[in-house]
Amino acid sequence: MKDIFNDIVQWEEEGKDFALARVVNTWRSAPRQVGAGMAISEEGNMIGSVSGGCVEKSVVKKALALLQSNSEELLSYGVGNEDAWEVGLSCGGKIEVFVQRFPGSIKDTESNRSIWKGLKEAIQDNRGAVYVSGITGSGQSFLCGEDGSVIGDYKEDLKAKAVEALQKRQSEIIEYEGEKYFLHVFTRKDRLLLVGSAHITSELIALATFYDFETIVIDPRDTFARQTNYSVKPGSLFVEWPQEVMNDLVLDEYTYAVNLSHDPKIDDESLAILLRKPVAYIGALGSKKTHEKRLERLMNRGFSEDELKRIHAPVGLGINAQLPGEIALSIMAEIIKVKNTPGD
Repeated sequence: MKDIFNDIVQWEEEGKDFALARVVNTWRSAPRQVGAGMAISEEGNMIGSVSGGCVEKSVVKKALALLQSNSEELLSYGVGNEDAWEVGLSCGGKIEVFVQRFPGSIKDTESNRSIWKGLKEAIQDNRGAVYVSGITGSGQSFLCGEDGSVIGDYKEDLKAKAVEALQKRQSEIIEYEGEKYFLHVFTRKDRLLLVGSAHITSELIALATFYDFETIVIDPRDTFARQTNYSVKPGSLFVEWPQEVMNDLVLDEYTYAVNLSHDPKIDDESLAILLRKPVAYIGALGSKKTHEKRLERLMNRGFSEDELKRIHAPVGLGINAQLPGEIALSIMAEIIKVKNTPGD
């Protein structure tokens, strides 16, 4: 739903009353993932998608009726569903879509408006949160922040499940005391940390921005750092040595780091810090021979073979990349593969 967040905020600011539809469960080859969202105005206009066009017509029809009745409903669509088949859901998949009035609407409850306000602030401030929605029974909802704060009425067991879902970075349906709840996870932005500023760095910044990563560049060489031609500016640029700035940065499981300087005095210092941090990905540019020398230097600094296996080098997926843009693409593809592979 993050992909339509800005549009939702705009509709809210315009005072529109609208419905919110979210994919809460999928089976087999469903067109969109759990958490995908769509907003439907009273006039039948829509933003976003829950199935890439397969069941939108049916969802819009249901949403308009629910706005009139001020109710909410869990909808199911599969190849055997007449409405779904009529509009093209023939891929063999099945989805469940929860449709409700937009929780920030002036027509909704004060509790739901407070939950939406908290979620909006969390997304805008780049903080993780879980929006827990009761989708059967009482419909009880609350928001759990990554710091453990809660907005709305909640039960400790449900809060614990929400915290667990945020740690797994996985939205899901759970059953609790005979009711179903949708744990909608909104993670912080992933962070791409690039050590070394050059043509590949510029291409990576553009790709990372497109995929909604926060971007940071570190390079102590003023000529490289300030004269690289960035088509998309990095979020932060530090003209300092890695050891001067990296220990003050948040380097956690949302961080993906790539070393691109070609200078051991820079890359080795960066890698020595990264290997001690729980970052999700560490990449290093260079040939196999260059990497062998790099590993030898790092082992002499006390790092074990198991620790050094965390370094992806030569960096990027093997697509025979030659040009800076192609190399950047191979690196970004490997990062996305790691990000989307549980336990990697």
